[in-house]
Amino acid sequence: MLNQFAKGLLVATSMTPILGAVAVNQIAQDLPYSNWAPWLAVAILLGLICWLMLLLVTRNGEQHRLTVQEFEKSDKEIVVFLLTYLLPFLATDKLDFTGEWITGVYIFAVIFFTVAHAGAFHFNPVMGLLGYHFYAVKDDSGASCLLISKKVVRRPGEALNVVVLTDGIYLQRT
Repeated sequence: MLNQFAKGLLVATSMTPILGAVAVNQIAQDLPYSNWAPWLAVAILLGLICWLMLLLVTRNGEQHRLTVQEFEKSDKEIVVFLLTYLLPFLATDKLDFTGEWITGVYIFAVIFFTVAHAGAFHFNPVMGLLGYHFYAVKDDSGASCLLISKKVVRRPGEALNVVVLTDGIYLQRT
C-alpha cells in the first residue's frame, strides 16, 4: 500500500491538466517564455512522476488476488472532472496566474485537498492518458472498490492479480 507521501504525489499528478492549461493560456497571451515554461515543465514532470510511480507500484507492490463479481466502467467520470478542472479558466478572463498568483494557489489547493480527501485516484486524467481504465467493482465478499487496469475487464468471476494502492483502490498487475 502506498505511504502518505506517495499518495500525495499521485494526487499532485492530477494537477497536470491545470498546469498545462495555465501554460497554454500564457502562450496564447504572447507572454514571454519565462512566464509559461515553468508551468509546462512542472506539468511534464508530474506526468512523468505519475508514470514512474505506477510502474514502480505495479512491479514492487504486494500482490493480491481480487475476484470481480460485478463491475461497471467508471471512465466516463473523467470528462466531468476535466470540466471541473478547467471551469476557473472558462469563468473569467482575469485568472492569468501572472499577477493574481494567490488565486491560482487557492484553486490548486482546493482541488488537491478535495481529491486527496476523497481518495479519488480516478480523478487523475494523466492515468487515463497512460491507458488506464477505471472500474467500480464488487469483490467476492460483496465489498465495493475501485479497480484501475490497463486491461479491459470483460466478465464477472474473473480473478485478477492486483496491488493495493490504498484502502479500496486496486491496481491490476499486467
